[in-house]
Amino acid sequence: MTPDLRLCEGQGKPVTLPEMGRNWSNWVHVIWSTRGAWLPGDPRGFRDHDHRIHSTGDYKAPPPPGEHAGLYRAARELCPVEVQIPSHLRQTIADALGCKLLALEKPPRIIAVMRTHVHALVRAGPTNVRESIGRAKQAASHAVRDELPGRIWGQRCHLVRARDGAHYRKVVEYIAAHGEEGGALWIHPDLRKASGQASEEGTSGQASKGGDQASRG
Repeated sequence: MTPDLRLCEGQGKPVTLPEMGRNWSNWVHVIWSTRGAWLPGDPRGFRDHDHRIHSTGDYKAPPPPGEHAGLYRAARELCPVEVQIPSHLRQTIADALGCKLLALEKPPRIIAVMRTHVHALVRAGPTNVRESIGRAKQAASHAVRDELPGRIWGQRCHLVRARDGAHYRKVVEYIAAHGEEGGALWIHPDLRKASGQASEEGTSGQASKGGDQASRG
């Protein structure tokens, strides 16, 4: 499904990708899960937000089996249901997230909404973007409340700042790849317009160049 640019109109904010310069650390890779999808004590590893509890592993290198089994059982009892986003609602959620972040002047470069988690690359500047992400999550919940009522998101989110241009581009490619795995993508309007214009002219090379320039600008 093609993202609807009209959803971003009337926000009262310019729909432009801010100047990047060399401040790659202004870009933040934000990851969060749906409610019940990744709980404290998860066998895949977990991060306690105040670092009060330490897990020896993560999803790439899981911790020893049963390391925090008791904690996980208790968390699952409090949250027995894992919220899963149906495929037909993922684009609506992606559009709502992207447009809300634009309105909050925290423009995303790209967003991917999956069954139980979301990836977004957001230009946060030097500030903490958690509050803006929370407001975007609220907007997305509101957009699908008729079909997916109640609380759909887990608490907080994980933030990773871009280290340099190579890291930034790697994150863009990683998030974009989720579109081939059942995810719904939201791409910044500047990049969509540049790509679409070049495609109409039959110059795919210009589309690539335009997207690359916009990603730096």
